[in-house]
Amino acid sequence: MEGIFCCSLDSPLYRTMNLLSNRILLSLSTIPNAREALNVAGITAATTVLAGLTAAGTGFIDPIQDFHPPRSSSMSSWIKPMSAFLFPSLVEELFWRGMLIPHPSMVVSSSGVNNVVHSILPQAGIVLIFHVLSHPLAGVTVWPRGKNVFWDSRFLLLATIVLGGATASYIGSGGSVWAAAFTHGVPVALWRDF
Repeated sequence: MEGIFCCSLDSPLYRTMNLLSNRILLSLSTIPNAREALNVAGITAATTVLAGLTAAGTGFIDPIQDFHPPRSSSMSSWIKPMSAFLFPSLVEELFWRGMLIPHPSMVVSSSGVNNVVHSILPQAGIVLIFHVLSHPLAGVTVWPRGKNVFWDSRFLLLATIVLGGATASYIGSGGSVWAAAFTHGVPVALWRDF
């Protein structure tokens, strides 16, 4: 029997594509409970404050000169900041966290959540490193106007903080890509659009 990708259902390609699509669907369908949502809010606040202090302390931004809030309360003035939650946040988080990090519910553990978290952490760390390092590559390929920013070591430090927070939110929320996108989106919207 042939699968959707024109390969047999027991082929490695089909099994890999099935695994990755299941991870994405699980991460999209996972909604944090109240305790997990509070954890995500705390992680997001800590990530945003740490990234802001680091950005100001390294001179990457000047909080006085660079602050430009929307000039009106109209809906159109908030569309660009809200778009940060779709791209880059949700799109990147679907790939980097949702697809590449095992969903906690897919990790077999005989002794509880702590083992699940510990079994995910090494892979999450590797994914984090590759995600941060993908930015300079994007600056010379798909987003050339961002090259100077994406190659700036201060930006890469900030990306490590923000994406590390997104990873913590993903794991701490039980595998919700929405939580990761929220933690990713808040500092990005503040930096990019204000």
